[in-house]
Amino acid sequence: MSKLTIQNTRPGGFGIPGGPVIAGGGSLEVEASDWKTVKDHPVVKAWVDAGHLTLDGDEDADEGGGSKSVTDVLAMAADPNVQFMSFKSAASKLLGDKTPAKKDEIIAALEDLATKPGA
Repeated sequence: MSKLTIQNTRPGGFGIPGGPVIAGGGSLEVEASDWKTVKDHPVVKAWVDAGHLTLDGDEDADEGGGSKSVTDVLAMAADPNVQFMSFKSAASKLLGDKTPAKKDEIIAALEDLATKPGA
């Protein structure tokens, strides 16, 4: 199973509904499947949308064969709510071992892939 790290960027604690409290400035490692059960809770969603909770890891990792298209991954790069590691993880599913380390280089590689889909 894949793991996610939830980080609380605020000085006060945040209680995950039905789960533990993440101390202010602290983080918690959880299973991606556990995150999926609380991510749509109104308070959790509001904190994520406000940037008070950030995620590190691929929250879609347990969904199996539903990989994203090049266009979807490029859209992730432009979305300020998408964490870099989530973007990089999705890009690496398309680019494989040739995935660059820097965001601008990943975007360039994805754009190149988009122009050569049969390659």
